[in-house]
Amino acid sequence: MNQEEYFAEQLKELREIAEINGGEVTLEDIRAAFDEMELDDEQLGLILKYLKENARIRISEEDDEIKESEEDSRFLKMYFEELKAYPAMTDGKKRALFMAAMNGEKNAKDELLIGLLPQVVDIARLYSGQGVSMEDLIGEGNVALAMSMDVIEQEEDPDEAEKMVAGMIMSAMEEIIDDDLRSSDAFNEWAERANDVFAKAKAMSEELLRKITVEEFCKETGYEKDYVMDVIEVSGHQIHFFDLGNKE
Repeated sequence: MNQEEYFAEQLKELREIAEINGGEVTLEDIRAAFDEMELDDEQLGLILKYLKENARIRISEEDDEIKESEEDSRFLKMYFEELKAYPAMTDGKKRALFMAAMNGEKNAKDELLIGLLPQVVDIARLYSGQGVSMEDLIGEGNVALAMSMDVIEQEEDPDEAEKMVAGMIMSAMEEIIDDDLRSSDAFNEWAERANDVFAKAKAMSEELLRKITVEEFCKETGYEKDYVMDVIEVSGHQIHFFDLGNKE
């Protein structure tokens, strides 16, 4: 499924939820539908505009975003408190653990992994503010840290091993940020085009004083028919400026 198909499918899902709930969805419903990507304020605004204007769906004004933020904050606070329970590694202890881990000692790998968890948090702070939550950055960093223990024996110098571990953590965080940016760009393009279809169809209909066909709309605007039909389908055939025959 490509990006456009994914967005269309999720918007259809929201329309179905609205039909069950009397024409209304919540912010939580929207975020759940797009759980594969973390919607920023701009993307959420595009969806809200599309649902309200094109699909005639009401948005329940609930504090879901605030609740979600509070839950994340509580989780991080608990996580940071748990980290404080582990004794900090001295430079000498860390070097000794790196050397033992490089020799394949499992206990040393386990202890080193735990000892480096605060470093993952420090690195996550460097990457914060780029669209991915601290929770997700730390999660990806911890996975990379665990994976680094599987390849640490390939290193011959503890300093190089430490650089390798840090590099894997940073690469994992950069990858999730890049994935989020690609998804965001694709989503923004799709949503903006969908809203553009609505605006141009409205303008044509008002100028001609009648409903317009998909064919003449595509001829006038250059949009592909399949794409326009997808936009109309996602809206639940609520883009009433189009003459859809028995589909109305």
